[in-house]
Amino acid sequence: MQAPKYFLAIILSIIVLTGCKNDDDSPKIKFTSEQLKMVYGDTEKSWRVTAYYTNYSNNELSDFNDCYRDDVYIFKADAQEVEVTLGDLGCYWPEPDEQVATVKYFYDEATGKFIIEHSRGEASGDHFASQYYLLELEEMSETRLLFGSGDNGKYSRAILLEAGE
Repeated sequence: MQAPKYFLAIILSIIVLTGCKNDDDSPKIKFTSEQLKMVYGDTEKSWRVTAYYTNYSNNELSDFNDCYRDDVYIFKADAQEVEVTLGDLGCYWPEPDEQVATVKYFYDEATGKFIIEHSRGEASGDHFASQYYLLELEEMSETRLLFGSGDNGKYSRAILLEAGE
């Protein structure tokens, strides 16, 4: 007859322990819209690419690092777009016939996530190569932005930007 009492005590203990709830169920806001003014200023702000990583957590620069390092991104406050000025160095061919990059950004106010959608392509003669990816703003200051993919501090692909003149 003791077994049902112990069984009941164990069940009640499990219910009590698993039924406890964190009082703070509100989602954590990553960045506020006010903080994001560091990214695009009042109307726009210029950023220079300083590094492009294949694996940021292992400090592995991408094979495309050199061609990205001479690019400038101008974040526009009112258009959710980024004007990209590409440098002279091609990513796929030493002297491409044409280079194009398109960067857009999205901000989710509910979560505070700021994401860039990045595509870059290059043509040389009859050949065309491109890449496309999404990166989330992970770190931000007045002079430095880090966009990456992956978990907290263990980013794979990442772009590091520094404030321009």
